Amino acid sequence: MKIAYVLGGLPFGGIENLMFDIAKELKSRNVNFKIINLSGTGVKTKEFLEENLPVVNLGNSLKEIKTFRIDTALKLRKFFKDYKPQIVHSMHFSADYFSRLAAINLKSKVITHIHNVKVEKRLERKIANKLLSYRTNVFLSVSKEVYKMVEKEHNIAQKPHYVLYNAINPRKFKEKTDIKLEDHFYLLCIGRFRKVKNFDIAIKAYSLVTSQIPNSKMLLIGDGKDREKLENLVKKLNLQEKVEFLGYRNDIPAILKKIKRGVLLMPSSYEGFPITHIEAMYAGIPAIISPFVPSKEIASSASLITPIDEKELAKSIVKIYKDKKLYEKLSSEAKRIASNLTIEKYTDKLLKLYESLINDNLPKEQVL
Repeated sequence: MKIAYVLGGLPFGGIENLMFDIAKELKSRNVNFKIINLSGTGVKTKEFLEENLPVVNLGNSLKEIKTFRIDTALKLRKFFKDYKPQIVHSMHFSADYFSRLAAINLKSKVITHIHNVKVEKRLERKIANKLLSYRTNVFLSVSKEVYKMVEKEHNIAQKPHYVLYNAINPRKFKEKTDIKLEDHFYLLCIGRFRKVKNFDIAIKAYSLVTSQIPNSKMLLIGDGKDREKLENLVKKLNLQEKVEFLGYRNDIPAILKKIKRGVLLMPSSYEGFPITHIEAMYAGIPAIISPFVPSKEIASSASLITPIDEKELAKSIVKIYKDKKLYEKLSSEAKRIASNLTIEKYTDKLLKLYESLINDNLPKEQVL
């Protein structure tokens, strides 16, 4: 079997981390695959190459994944013709778009993998998603919430469609980190610093409870265009001694493993199925999530679901800190759930899906 994974780029984020873990697992199983980085950009590209993972940088600029760049589709088509993959598995809008264009009239089976519930607002993208569903063999969604969106916004061709929850690599929790952690109660915000994450609300909520949780600190792990705004908010609220910005890290599981007591804060406006939540659960860290975080589909018993409001979030933070029995219950549930979401089991399901697609014997179950 030959598999071609197509991504628009390799920046830091959940999709890229998942692809990294999939690639390492496939390499350990001697599977024949390539990872096509359409733009040739992204800070994680170096990490992939350092692990000798088979990355093909098709371009060298984000401009090369603009929808009008037919030359990108032609370059990808040439790669498909030379490599002859039986499976083309795409992630990111640009990858979904160019993969299906490039695969027209080729024999490759195309899997379009959708990772979040975001609905495209640009008319040309909405039209492309619908029309190119006819060149999709299988849709994969990371949650039931994403599944609903895909059925409405993408799958007018009514192609087979499955839910495959994301997974994590347990081996990462055995790695070391140079981050020094003390005996604090840690509040964690992990991800890209974008408005959709609502980390500003998390910071405001923390400012309301610092007196009730004196031995505590907040860690913001990640980076993005809203970093300066968040840093200014921390200064405005006089939280400089309580909030630390760690920047982009590739050792997050190791950091989570070192935390004795803490809580993940995820007051997002929308998500797909956040790997960060699974990693926190694997480390036994409960989460406070918004109603719009689809991992609640399987992790509600390990989380507190709280409205996107700093006062409500503050109440949940205090509750999870003060009620030790509740904390232990959520922590135990988190470990139990995450133990079934490992990259080994995930890869087993992927390879089984590929084989069934090649052999025209697709599964009947909606959730893989």
